[in-house]
Amino acid sequence: MPAETSTGGDMPPDARSDVRHPLWRGWQTVAGLWFAADPMPPQRRLERILRAWTPGCRAWRFDEGDVLYFDAPRPMQCEQAGGTPLCRIGAHGLYGGPLTAQELAALAPADVHLVIGGRLHSLNFAQAQALDPSLIVDIDDYALHDTFDCSRILPAPRQDRLASKALREVLGKRIPPPSAERESFLHSASEREAGRGGASKASLRERVIGTRDGIAGWLLNRFPSLAGGGAGQGGRGGQRGSQGGVSARGGAVQQQRWREWLVKAAMASHASKLMGMRHSLYLRRLMQRFDEGDLTEALRHALPIDGDGHDSLGQAFSLPGRRDRLSLSSGKSAHASFDFGDYARELLRKRYRAAFGALDRQGKIDEAVFVLAELLNARQEALDYLIRHERFAQAAELALGWDMPADTIIRLLMLAGDSERAVLVARRDNAFAAAIAMLESTHPEHALSLRRQWGQALVEQGQWLAAVDAVWPDVESREQAARWLLAAESAGSLLSARALVQRATLLPDTLQHYAERIAAYADPSSPAAPRAALGRALADCQSRNPALSLLATHVLPALAADRGFGANELDVRELNRIRDLSDDPWLRADLPAWKMPAVAPVRRLWMATEPVSERMPDEIGLRAPSDVVALGEGRYLVALGEAGAAVFDRNGRCLRRYAVPAFRLVIGDSGQIALALAKRDSVWRIARLDLVSHEIIDLGAMPLQFFADCFDGIAWSVVTGERIAVIDATRPSLDVLWSVGDLGGPVAQARFLQHDELFLVPGRAQIVVWHYRTVPRRSLVSREPVALDDGQSALLDPQMITAKLRLGANENGGVHFGCTVGPHDCSIDLAAPEPSTGDPECGVIPLANGFLVMVYGVYHMRLYLVRRGAEMRARCVAEIDWPQTQVQVREQPDRLVLFDREGRVMEIDTQTSKLRSLTLL
Repeated sequence: MPAETSTGGDMPPDARSDVRHPLWRGWQTVAGLWFAADPMPPQRRLERILRAWTPGCRAWRFDEGDVLYFDAPRPMQCEQAGGTPLCRIGAHGLYGGPLTAQELAALAPADVHLVIGGRLHSLNFAQAQALDPSLIVDIDDYALHDTFDCSRILPAPRQDRLASKALREVLGKRIPPPSAERESFLHSASEREAGRGGASKASLRERVIGTRDGIAGWLLNRFPSLAGGGAGQGGRGGQRGSQGGVSARGGAVQQQRWREWLVKAAMASHASKLMGMRHSLYLRRLMQRFDEGDLTEALRHALPIDGDGHDSLGQAFSLPGRRDRLSLSSGKSAHASFDFGDYARELLRKRYRAAFGALDRQGKIDEAVFVLAELLNARQEALDYLIRHERFAQAAELALGWDMPADTIIRLLMLAGDSERAVLVARRDNAFAAAIAMLESTHPEHALSLRRQWGQALVEQGQWLAAVDAVWPDVESREQAARWLLAAESAGSLLSARALVQRATLLPDTLQHYAERIAAYADPSSPAAPRAALGRALADCQSRNPALSLLATHVLPALAADRGFGANELDVRELNRIRDLSDDPWLRADLPAWKMPAVAPVRRLWMATEPVSERMPDEIGLRAPSDVVALGEGRYLVALGEAGAAVFDRNGRCLRRYAVPAFRLVIGDSGQIALALAKRDSVWRIARLDLVSHEIIDLGAMPLQFFADCFDGIAWSVVTGERIAVIDATRPSLDVLWSVGDLGGPVAQARFLQHDELFLVPGRAQIVVWHYRTVPRRSLVSREPVALDDGQSALLDPQMITAKLRLGANENGGVHFGCTVGPHDCSIDLAAPEPSTGDPECGVIPLANGFLVMVYGVYHMRLYLVRRGAEMRARCVAEIDWPQTQVQVREQPDRLVLFDREGRVMEIDTQTSKLRSLTLL
């Protein structure tokens, strides 16, 4: 490369000798670079050094130029070095070119020797200024956060904190050890006959005949068509597979059809008489053991009675065997049942009660609990019996394993001193209020501890005002509650307005400091939405004080004016409550009679008879969103990939940034909490964003196959490692609040709806859809097999339907879209966005209430929202013209958000059919 020139010619007079080779060429071992002092400001000269800087380098500035000295010589092609290469010759000095022996002998000692204008010039670092290139790096606008430590081993979510223990372990060694005989009634009824929910490869005939159930086997041989009924139609599905976390909440057990068919076949073939004789003989022997006083052996052969029937798979055919142990079942498992008639059941009940009394008098508490819970199915009575004997730990473990109500479990855990697990159960089931009510009168110290945890849990869910109400009865927590109230006042305008009413209720003496804000609410020209929120909060007040009266007096005229112009939807009852709360006679005298204009009818999107139309502008934004969530009040949380997450207003302006990688967003139900997810190879990095206090918590990383895109602020539903789990997404420990495994295969598809969760599992024998209901508590609704033919896809919804979608060109140059849903078939013709000679390209995205059909043109595309339903035929409810690009959609409870990678966003309010578009700036 040509030598860099310099005008600085005042060089030492002894360095004016000519040289033959002024520059190094080709690959050389370079020790540093020289940058001539071209006419440029000092800032630019530093930037030039910074581009070549590596850790360990040093730099000096001379009037003629700058020297960058590497920490160690490195191979470099001189023509592409970016500056004049300096190489070391001998032990000392840096040289700008290769010198002969005569040229070296003529040089005076110096640190740097350069060839400028064909002559050698020598420089010494002692005459130069040391440089620090970091001074030009401006980091004032960058938020600094602790990085995720990838060197540590990825911790697995803790799954054992709420796991139910084995019941034999709970009862201890007082229960006799297992005998050599292994024919337990409960095992034979639930495992051998239920066949573990159809997961076994063996056929129904093989599994039944393979047992000691000779009559059932004979019936299957006599009536072979009965074997086609399938063994796993009912079952609790997943109850056995719950390892760690909390056992899956039980759902309704469907009776197995093959048992019903065998009963009918037995009656038709008179085999039922033989079965009755065998069962009667077994019952007589059981009664005889009780009458002879052989209590231990009688209990080993005893039959459970008085169940509610919800856990029965149907009629049992095999005789029960001798119990190998007197222990309680490990949960609410499904089992076959025996029907001996009311008279025999009453005889058994009397003997069981007598056995319980005898065991109780002898002080055999564990055996007595066994009789109550396992034989009489009086599980609540068994818990009360343990509580009476102050065995709180045992009672808590049994309540957890039996899937008792959450408030009962929490109360027992608190009494057992296990407050940590009690709080986890309360967080899992949102059961703080009920548990506090149970404990407050008898154990106020436990209730107080739970109340404080309740407030913290509500804050973590983003429910700041509810948290204040929860802890306010605790005087010591009121200072913390006041800080939460301040945080709510600094949040969105609607939450801030409601917080002002709560302040007037709880801290009336502080309302005088909010005179300016109250005056703004009382101004009819100010925004109406926050004032309407304040008015509804006033109408819901159950207390009265001078501060609330003053607030109601100031805002009521503006609220009435808003109602007259249709800016709010307050009814007469609410306005009268605000007027009564004001208690101002002058205001009451000035107010006219309420004359409410009719509220405009609500036009729900999915019920519309005529489609709404909109066109997205062609202008592109400056951001490329990976995910977008509507926060309400015209604000949007946007995932920007490695650039982090940010909140934008309705005009597309950035309001706040969160410096954490974000490719997917999970929004809390309150709209104040979110999770930012970034894929890192086989795991997802998870960060928690508090949109009120703007705190970022790194929760770590975990492998995820599927996950819900919304959560309540604490419990987050995911699929990880062939398990369905609910994760506590508040702390880096990522505690498992609930989980279920042993699904029969990996989850291939998941759908998380508002109150339902559905999972498609291709098993060994069939494809099964698991359906869980999340309210009022998480429980298994059904586990149904589905048959998918070629061209079909599963639309997971609570009706367990499969749909066959059809897309093709119609005779008008548009698209014919068809959908077969169960027995119903619906279709619709959709126009292309532009005239075209060929078949238009199209795509479809299933939604909860319909489909988003995308029809592509040459320059633009048209989006159709098509309604589906069993009762309603297919209808287009929205037509949106969009520039040709890839559009994504996000469903939220009351809106749809459409966006593309060019920064265009459209929000559709499904309750009012209003559309709003923006570009991200």
